Amino acid sequence: MSQTENQVMLLQLAAAQLSISLRESEKPFNDLTKLFLEIVRQHSRINELLNEKPEPNIAEIHRLHKKTELQVKQSVVDFQFYDRMNQRLAHILSSMQKAILLLNDAEKLQDEQKWESIFHSIEKSYTMQEETELYEAIKSGEGFETAVNKLIAKTKTKEAIEPDIELF
Repeated sequence: MSQTENQVMLLQLAAAQLSISLRESEKPFNDLTKLFLEIVRQHSRINELLNEKPEPNIAEIHRLHKKTELQVKQSVVDFQFYDRMNQRLAHILSSMQKAILLLNDAEKLQDEQKWESIFHSIEKSYTMQEETELYEAIKSGEGFETAVNKLIAKTKTKEAIEPDIELF
């Protein structure tokens, strides 16, 4: 690839990763907000039930407890989406730092092997399947928008990537 093609590919990779991170973070953030508000409401309701006279409604307390437990687990899953975003951003930063070093050295800038080394390092740093797929799509010439839209369509629902997420 030419020097310009290498630079464009690197910028496309960074932009695609940022775009996906931003798009993926919107729904989990909104979901977390709703879940925590619901947990607070349920906690208040449990407190009311415990203070009922003459006896608390134990069945209702158990139901609310179970519902709250499930919501807390869902919150943990949603928080792990932020971990995924953080990983992507760290990879972008690392890639950009490597490129900056190369771009600042006129001799290395023309060295195709140095560019290949950077791209190999980027590819090997990926820990998520989606990152590898994005890299391969852009490397094959799909372009930024096509690669991003293709990956977003694949991971549109949380269920598509939840096998990568673990509850503690």
